[in-house]
Amino acid sequence: PLLISIVTCTYNSAEHLEKTLRSVEEQSYPAIEHILNDSYSSDETLVILDDYIERNQDRYSIKLVHTEPKGVANALNEGTKFATGDVIHYLHSDDYYLDSYALERVAGYYKDNDDLMWVTGNFMVEMRGSQIVIPHSHLLKLNPYATINSMNLIHHENTFVRREAILDYGGFCEDQSQNVEYRIWLRMIRDHAPMIVNDEFTVFIIHKGSTSTGNLWQFSKAIGRAFNTQNVEKVVPLLGYYGDSEFLKNSGILYQNVRKRVLSFLDSFSF
Repeated sequence: PLLISIVTCTYNSAEHLEKTLRSVEEQSYPAIEHILNDSYSSDETLVILDDYIERNQDRYSIKLVHTEPKGVANALNEGTKFATGDVIHYLHSDDYYLDSYALERVAGYYKDNDDLMWVTGNFMVEMRGSQIVIPHSHLLKLNPYATINSMNLIHHENTFVRREAILDYGGFCEDQSQNVEYRIWLRMIRDHAPMIVNDEFTVFIIHKGSTSTGNLWQFSKAIGRAFNTQNVEKVVPLLGYYGDSEFLKNSGILYQNVRKRVLSFLDSFSF
């Protein structure tokens, strides 16, 4: 059966971690492994992890590793090194699976499509205890290439990727001026179209501690990082990669000038 590697990175994550781990152990799909990468937490995180491992060590493989706190991207990349599954899913320590059949549905999509590299569904968020579905799969389906090249509409919380693709396309970007996962999508879309499904797998919790959505300033900075990623990857919104085309290269130069103005505008605000 398809082995799914779940990678969860923790650092003083006690507030939401128990809910995250419960959602994993309640999954109906049995062929999973769970890589837990902790960056030397000082709160109750390790106690929660130890209890979780003890409860489930005879049910599926669980690997607890420790790496230095060098940012989210680094933690995800380090956790990936210990994954052995066919498909990887990155489940943050403050998010959780929507229901017990989430991974079973994902495995079904891969089973029916042997060459499938990545699957992405709708974005579901929890805000103040309420779950809200953002059905962006409808927009993605209109033109996946143009949409992904225009905005970072795909988040790794609601996306499942072949492990080989994560490695082949450079992993998560550790440059803090860029977006963590957007680089992978921009590179992958040039070679592999994602399966876009009108389905939800993971719930993303919006709270004050969220690194990208905790407040308006963090959200605007996330937009700026996405612009930077497009620039580094030589991508023009709607048009795509311009490295091999003189016309698109000129369009890219024009876009970079516009991008600089937008970033300057965003930086003019203080919160």
